[in-house]
Amino acid sequence: MPITGCPALFILGVQGTGQSSPTADPLADTGVVGSLIGPVVGAVPALVQRAYIGYDAGFGGIVPGGGSDPYVASVSGARANLDSAARHVVHVCPDTMLAGIGYSQGAQAMASFARDVGAGNGPVPAERVAGIALYANPDRGELEPVFPGRPGQTVPDPAPGTSGAAVSTVQVLTAPAGGAGIATTDDGYGALVGRVADICSDGDLACSAPGQAALLRLGAQIFAQADLTNPLAALNTLGAALSEALGEAWNTVIVNDFQVGAGSIDYAPQADLGQRLVDAGDPRTSVTDPVAAAARWNEITATVMANPLALLPRLLAQLGGAWGQLAAENAELVNPTTWLRFADTVGRHNGYALTGQLNSGIAWMIALAHDIAGTRS
Repeated sequence: MPITGCPALFILGVQGTGQSSPTADPLADTGVVGSLIGPVVGAVPALVQRAYIGYDAGFGGIVPGGGSDPYVASVSGARANLDSAARHVVHVCPDTMLAGIGYSQGAQAMASFARDVGAGNGPVPAERVAGIALYANPDRGELEPVFPGRPGQTVPDPAPGTSGAAVSTVQVLTAPAGGAGIATTDDGYGALVGRVADICSDGDLACSAPGQAALLRLGAQIFAQADLTNPLAALNTLGAALSEALGEAWNTVIVNDFQVGAGSIDYAPQADLGQRLVDAGDPRTSVTDPVAAAARWNEITATVMANPLALLPRLLAQLGGAWGQLAAENAELVNPTTWLRFADTVGRHNGYALTGQLNSGIAWMIALAHDIAGTRS
């Protein structure tokens, strides 16, 4: 990672799904994150340097531009590379402060980094981190304010060891978002509270999923574990995850709700997943033989492997639709006003740069650089 001299502030950026790769140029101001960091470097080039963390940025190989890693493996890779880069900057430049910008999948990796640093378990001390801005963060907490742990706060806390004079003129203003991220955790940011901003557009399902949409989140997590370019691995991963999620009901689904013919297979349910769950919890319902279910699953897997390009996408789509129906049976999700919020979720997720929501982040990073530089003069 290139460092020329030691700037007042070094910004580490983690791009979203499909916007990075292990060989990505660490200085290329592209994507949503580049739309924020590029103007900062342009405004104060003598005070700021940056590097973008290269990683797979994949979602099982199905997102254009992304790698083949399952989502969870991709986030883990981003976090490992981020830790390494942060350690490097702190080691090479003892007086340089760090900042972090993450978007979407990259925000989840950055949020994980911030939580560990704030708890004293991260790769660098909390006093070396000036500020972290997260956009479309899948790890956003339930109804979390812009500054997690600080309801109503709009002005970032100053960087450690600075007066905060420049930062005090910055306000991170954004409309409050409902719900929570689809991968949300309950951990806070510890010593970094006040220096972590979590910006989310209401209706962006990555960070603003309905508050009671537990099944929606679980479904996202299940599909995030799958290598969707490897048919056998994808089927085995999804089968294991659905078995864990649905318990005995999954055995009933396998035996009764798949139609296997000569070279073909379809998920054609005789009852929806919700009813299967209800039946599995009814002591009057006979339990499906797990041996029979295992044999049936082997038959399903063999059929798919004989013609994966034709059968796997259709089967995954059918299972995804069934899970979506189960999620829709949550009381909150059948409310039309809830779905109205999510009618433009793709536009909201991709529109942070276009709607001006990066502007306060740009101003914040520039202010941090000025405040830190002031302590060195």
